[in-house]
Amino acid sequence: MTKSVATISGLIFSGVFFAIFTVSEKINMKKFRHAEKQMKDQFQLLQSDKLDRVEVGLRPGNVLVAIRDYNALHHLRWVLEHTNTDDIDVVAMAARLTGPGAGEYDLSMEQIFSDYEQTLFTRAVSVAESYGKRISLLVVPARDVWAAIVQTASQLESSAVIAGLSSKMTGTEQAFYLGRAWEGMGGNKRQFVFQVVSPDKQVQTYRIGPHTPTMKSEDVALVHRLWLDLTRLRGLEKMHHSDIVTLALTRFALEYTGRDRDEIIRALKKLEAKSNVPPGEGTVTDLRKETGKNEPPAPPPLTGP
Repeated sequence: MTKSVATISGLIFSGVFFAIFTVSEKINMKKFRHAEKQMKDQFQLLQSDKLDRVEVGLRPGNVLVAIRDYNALHHLRWVLEHTNTDDIDVVAMAARLTGPGAGEYDLSMEQIFSDYEQTLFTRAVSVAESYGKRISLLVVPARDVWAAIVQTASQLESSAVIAGLSSKMTGTEQAFYLGRAWEGMGGNKRQFVFQVVSPDKQVQTYRIGPHTPTMKSEDVALVHRLWLDLTRLRGLEKMHHSDIVTLALTRFALEYTGRDRDEIIRALKKLEAKSNVPPGEGTVTDLRKETGKNEPPAPPPLTGP
């Protein structure tokens, strides 16, 4: 009240700046919407009722990366760090869940490729560009995510499937559900490697489908001791280690289907309780340590239980 000139000047000054900021904000928001629209328009959408590897332009042995959250693409970064895309194709796949009453391909393109998928793929492309590498993008309508991943990997002839570590499940649980979907899929089923990548780039590796199990060192030593003892006997000089394993599995199968089934189950439960590693637990791997190279010669990874 005592300095009216300063007060009036201050109010006018604040009003002018408020008007400038308001106009600037509206202009920038308009530019942002235009830039966002231009980014989304860069995607060329191709819809098909059947997924065909040749039609999509992918080579066999590609790596399928399941993406869901555009704020959690660390597993895609890990793949690009360890894969030479000149030799191996990388496919980023998003599964769009459909209701039980909807047909698998009865959705419009707007329903399948929504604003969320556009944002998700925009982030994925940005990650690939930061590494100077190329990726392919794929949206698959599905009623079950695990079945969609298995079927897509089979149709694309993928050698590896990569997923980020779930906030609700362990890597072992993710592998279990994926393996169950693989077992439930009919027809010719392609085996592949499944990797779960945590935000700190630790990787758990699993093989989906029948595979050679990882044996403990004491089990290998036991087979070798038996082999040494048996090959001293006449007529068994040419026996192989695998013959002992084959006979042991055959006897196990006979006893499991016979009267000793309950006893075998109790023994297995005791072994499981004593084991420090749960059945099916993956191994933490680093391809650079395994191969000694920055780029692996084949799709990651190559080992697992």
